[in-house]
Amino acid sequence: MKKIISSTFLLLAAGLSTAIAKDDPSPDQQVLELFKKEFSAARQVTWNKQDDYDKATFLLTGRRVVAYFNPEGQLEGCIREIFFDQLPLVVMKGIDQKFPEAEISTVREITNTEGTSYRVFLEAKNKKYSIKVGSAGYIEQVEKLPK
Repeated sequence: MKKIISSTFLLLAAGLSTAIAKDDPSPDQQVLELFKKEFSAARQVTWNKQDDYDKATFLLTGRRVVAYFNPEGQLEGCIREIFFDQLPLVVMKGIDQKFPEAEISTVREITNTEGTSYRVFLEAKNKKYSIKVGSAGYIEQVEKLPK
């Protein structure tokens, strides 16, 4: 009987330690090496898991950046917060034409396998919007946000 209880306890302990290990936000060595290669100047790095992705949040030249690595350890994409005046001129013109009186609150540059696009949060005529703008300046999506 003692052997059965001891065996059960050991199996339970092994199962719990495996479950706890999966919650560890640290990525594997391959991801860490790729991160150091791609973002050698990164500061204040924190790691999390988001779905199947390793998510690194960090500062790069004083700006907040989020990088996503897939389960195979490859960089899938990045989101970087930038200022409106850092947008390409064609993108600024596209936004100004559609929303001439807008107040810009947040601009995010999104880079992934599809290319580069921009997510801009703004307020125009007492309404808040989240818009997606392609690198050629075309507005691809407009989403009205609750005020």
